Amino acid sequence: MPKTYQIRSVLSWESKWLPSPAICRPLLPEPPELRLERVERTSNLILIVVKAARQSAACPNCRVTSHRIHTRYERTLRDLPWHGATVRLRLLARRFYCRSPDCGRKIFAERLAGVVRRHGRSTQRFRQTLALIGYALGGEAGARLAERMGIESSSDTILRTLKEGEPDSDTRAVRVLGVDDWAWRKAQRYGTILVDLERRRPVDLLTDRSATSLERWLHDHPGVEVIARDRSNCYAEAAANAAPEAIQVADRFHLLSNLTAAAERALEQIRMDPPVNEPALVVPPEPNSAPPIPNRESQLSRQRRQRRLERYNEVMRLYKEGHSQKTISRMLGIERKTVRRFVRSGQFPERGKAKRKPGQVEQFREYLEQRWKQGCHNATQLWREIRDRGYSGGRGMVARMVSTFRAPGTKYFRTAAAQPRRGMWRRPGRQIASLLVRRPERVPRPEQEFLTAFKQNNPVIDVLHGIVQDFSTMMRGRNLDQLRHWMNRATATGIPALKSFVAGLRRDQSAVDAAFSSQWSSGQVEGQIHRLKLIKRQMYGRAGFALLRRRVLPFVADEERRAP
Repeated sequence: MPKTYQIRSVLSWESKWLPSPAICRPLLPEPPELRLERVERTSNLILIVVKAARQSAACPNCRVTSHRIHTRYERTLRDLPWHGATVRLRLLARRFYCRSPDCGRKIFAERLAGVVRRHGRSTQRFRQTLALIGYALGGEAGARLAERMGIESSSDTILRTLKEGEPDSDTRAVRVLGVDDWAWRKAQRYGTILVDLERRRPVDLLTDRSATSLERWLHDHPGVEVIARDRSNCYAEAAANAAPEAIQVADRFHLLSNLTAAAERALEQIRMDPPVNEPALVVPPEPNSAPPIPNRESQLSRQRRQRRLERYNEVMRLYKEGHSQKTISRMLGIERKTVRRFVRSGQFPERGKAKRKPGQVEQFREYLEQRWKQGCHNATQLWREIRDRGYSGGRGMVARMVSTFRAPGTKYFRTAAAQPRRGMWRRPGRQIASLLVRRPERVPRPEQEFLTAFKQNNPVIDVLHGIVQDFSTMMRGRNLDQLRHWMNRATATGIPALKSFVAGLRRDQSAVDAAFSSQWSSGQVEGQIHRLKLIKRQMYGRAGFALLRRRVLPFVADEERRAP
C-alpha cells in the first residue's frame, strides 16, 4: 500500500507527516499557481497531487476572466526526480465557461503557462532540463546521463525537445562581427558562422557560404561597425554592399597563411625549373640501408590484420573441435556471418584495397603528361591551363598528380648538402615554406642547419626568406608605416608568387591596413568553428542544420527569456 501524506491547506502543515514548507516547496514548480493536496510514495515513485490555486481563469481567445467552472479533470505530468526517485505530478485542473457573448469559444481549460504547456505531458522545468541536457551532450550521451539522474527519457525525446525551442535571440545589436566558413564536408559543402567578438559568442549559423546569405543577415541586423573576416571575396563583397560604413578587418592568421602559400609556390618554381647548367640531383638508394620507418597508419593496419588473423585461427580451432557456427558466434562474440565467411573461405581472407572513385583531374591526365614531357613542371601553371579547359577542382589535386610523373629517386634539391634528414617531411615544399615564415628562435636546430645549407645553394631562397621574415616581423609589431615599402620591395624581387601575393594585398588594401592597426581578428571565430566541428562529430549522422544550430548557439531557458 502506498503511503499517503495529507495536507489540510497551503499554510497548515502536519509536522509528523511532512517536513517544513521551506523543504517541501521545491517539490512543486516555482510559480505559486498550485496548491499541494497530498503526496503518495511507493518504493520508486513519488506521486504529488496538486490543484490550481486560482479562483478564476482568463479565456485564451478573448482574455475575459471567468469564475464559472464547467468540469474538473486530471492530468498526470512527468516532473524532475527527487533523490533518484521518479516523480509524477497529478494536476486537478478545471474547465471554465467563457462569459463573453462575442467569443466563439464557450468552454476553455485553464492555462498554467509556468507549470505545463498546452496538451503537455511533462512540466516545463522537466522539458527545460531535457533541453539543457541535449544542448550539452546531445541525444545518446544525454539519455545515458538522464538515466543516471533518474529522468525517464530517450535520446529521440531529448533531441526533439531541444529542437522544439528557439536558440537565444539576443536583441542587443552586434557591433563587432566575426565571419568565417565551416565545412559540412571538406571541399564539397560549406556554411558560415557569425560571432559577436565583443561578447565572445556565436550569434547565428548560415546554411551556405555565399555573399547573398550574408547580405541578407546584415540587412536584418543593422548596426555592425567592424567585420573581421578571412580573405574570401564573397564575404568582402557582402560586407561592402550591406554594410558599407563598417570597417573590414582581414584576419592576420589568414594573411600569414596566404604568405606561406605564396612561398610554397615560389619554392615550387625554383625547384621545378632548375637552370640548364645545374641539373636536379638524382640520388640512388643506399645499399644495405635500413628499411623505411612505417607511418602510424601502416602500423595500425598491421595491428588490425593481426587481430583478424588471431580471430580467424580461433574460429577455425573451435570449428575443427566440432562446435557449430552459432555456438562459435556466441562464444567469441562475433557475427554469425563472419564465422560462416571464415569457414567457407578455406584460408585467411585478406582485405583488398579500397577502390576510390577517380577524381576530376583524371580526365586531364593525358594532357598533363604531354605538357610535362614538353618541359612544363610547374603545377600552378598546369592547373591554370586545365582550368581553362573545364577543370573546376583545386590546385592541390593537380600537384599531387604531377608529382607521380617524376623519375623514382629524384630529389627536389639541387645539392647533397641541402638534403633533409630521413623521414623529416612528406611534402618538402610546404614544410620549407613554413620554416621560412616561422620565427628563427622557434626553429629546431636540425631544421636550421638544413635551411642554412638550402639557402647557400639557392640565392633566391635567401632573398625570399628575408622578405617573408620582414613581413612576419612587421605584422607582429603592427608596423603599418612599413607595409607600403615592403610591398614595393617584394614586387622588386621579381618572384612571381610574391608579386601575386602583393597584388592580392592591393586589391584588399583597406582590410589589410585595418589588420595592422586594429585589435580585432578572427581568432575567436576559429575557436567557435573548432567547437562546432566537435559538436557536429559527436552527433554522427543526426547533425541536421536545425539541431546543429540549436546546440552551437547559446542556450537560454524559457524562464530566463521571460525575466526582465
